Amino acid sequence: MNKAKRPFSVTLLALGVLSVTVLNAVRSGSAILNWDLLSSFVPSPGPFYIFLTGLIWTLVGLLIYVGLWLGHPWARRWTALITIMYFTYYWFDRLVFQNAVPRTNWSFALMVTLLWLIFTASTLLLPASRKFFAKREINE
Repeated sequence: MNKAKRPFSVTLLALGVLSVTVLNAVRSGSAILNWDLLSSFVPSPGPFYIFLTGLIWTLVGLLIYVGLWLGHPWARRWTALITIMYFTYYWFDRLVFQNAVPRTNWSFALMVTLLWLIFTASTLLLPASRKFFAKREINE
């Protein structure tokens, strides 16, 4: 267990990751519960895609959340990588699979994406955060 006090920014980041993780769990569960409805209204890529992507991001999110919360040294690097991967997936999904749906909130979604990326990068690069994750590495 990391004895160093978790910086507030890392706590916020971990809670943000947990929130996105819960949303993906709901996405996955909703796909199962509404399989027939989704099959008729969303023929491509279909409910299996919605279920699978929700499940994958739920599992990955839980791993990142635990790593951040406990201050595992690998959590800094993996959080940065997974954040980039998640937003790449999000925008690919939005632009390729949801392109038939008119989206007027693209500027808001882009702003949230950029703010989240900036917040994540700055949190992981703050000296207090670096120290928090480094202490764990030294103690192990």
